Amino acid sequence: MGRTKLSPQRLSETKKTNIGRIIIFCEGKTEKYYFDYFTEIIKKNKYTDIEVVLETANGNAKSVLNYADKFMDDDKHNQKYNNYGKYLAFDCDAPPDIQAVVLSATRYELLVSNYLFETWLLMHFEDVEEKISKREIYQRLSSHLHGTYSKGHRGKTREIVQNGDIEKAIDNARTLEKLYAAEGKSIFTNIKDMNPFTSVYKLIEQFMIEISEY
Repeated sequence: MGRTKLSPQRLSETKKTNIGRIIIFCEGKTEKYYFDYFTEIIKKNKYTDIEVVLETANGNAKSVLNYADKFMDDDKHNQKYNNYGKYLAFDCDAPPDIQAVVLSATRYELLVSNYLFETWLLMHFEDVEEKISKREIYQRLSSHLHGTYSKGHRGKTREIVQNGDIEKAIDNARTLEKLYAAEGKSIFTNIKDMNPFTSVYKLIEQFMIEISEY
């Protein structure tokens, strides 16, 4: 569990924001298992409530956006989650009009990864600075694990959190974002050109702060 805590120096240097009540809509099982790992720990804090919802139909960024919109438009769900912070986690490998999806998701904070969520997972073990194929991402992840990486596998996802370096991943993701920003690029205008990229680190860092202060 210690690996989910920030180092004392990092904790003192990092601005804390109150997580409070949030709901995260996920495109796939891997994302859900990853967020669930932290949620299970944070639920010990009575002032925080994190709901992680999996988009059940195997699809893409557009389908998880549609699912989230439909979910939130339901009167019962809207009444319960209206005041929650709303997050959307999806890959940028599909659909072809991924930029339009990003621009349409105005109700949510975006946790996007290009190509894949596994780009973020790989950052737990090594710097990811250049565009690599999906196949290579899986192969490189497997080289750091006990056995072949399997997408949507709870055990492998937990192994990554427990054995990887989350602070290293956060640093890698933040550095990439700064480099893109220096080029005038953002996910709202240039997501297809931002590969590798992930914004997942922003929420995970806040999770780690919350856990570190227990």
